[in-house]
Amino acid sequence: MPDALLGLAPSRIRFCALLFAISLLPLQSPGSDTALPQPVSLPPLESTAVVLTVSTDHGSKRYSLPQIEALGLYRVTTSTFWPEDNGTYEGVLLAALLADAGLADGPAVRIAALDDFSQIIPREDWQRWPLLLATRRDGQPMSIRNKGPLRLIYPRDADSRLSDPAYRLRWVWMVNAIEPVAP
Repeated sequence: MPDALLGLAPSRIRFCALLFAISLLPLQSPGSDTALPQPVSLPPLESTAVVLTVSTDHGSKRYSLPQIEALGLYRVTTSTFWPEDNGTYEGVLLAALLADAGLADGPAVRIAALDDFSQIIPREDWQRWPLLLATRRDGQPMSIRNKGPLRLIYPRDADSRLSDPAYRLRWVWMVNAIEPVAP
């Protein structure tokens, strides 16, 4: 044992060993920026079919997948409340789509699905977290059978609060309409 360590108490040696071990751990944690959507570039989709209708005070705006993706693509890998759905999703930030439609400053929106399920998403959600309106999973468009063509994804691994069951129902899939509502 080196002479410098002989004068240290065993508890100090353990403390120094613990500090050294901690320094070897990765700097990223589940709540780090790697769990947040990151900009990505993907080949454009060619479908011209309307997949989303956003109602506003001035009428409605209809979007195809390429029109949605033109707002800027992001990718996130996250866990979900359904283990089989854990994975990598690509799409646009909900805030960007709502800004394009003129709804970004509203108190809340109702996101509706093809099966008539809907949820109210308060503005604080899309302002606090970068919610993703996913158009693809693993780079491929999502079919209705695979909970597409659009799916709302929360960056669950970025914030432990998103594991609260209160957020479970807000993960709307088969999204086809958005409208402004009072919360």
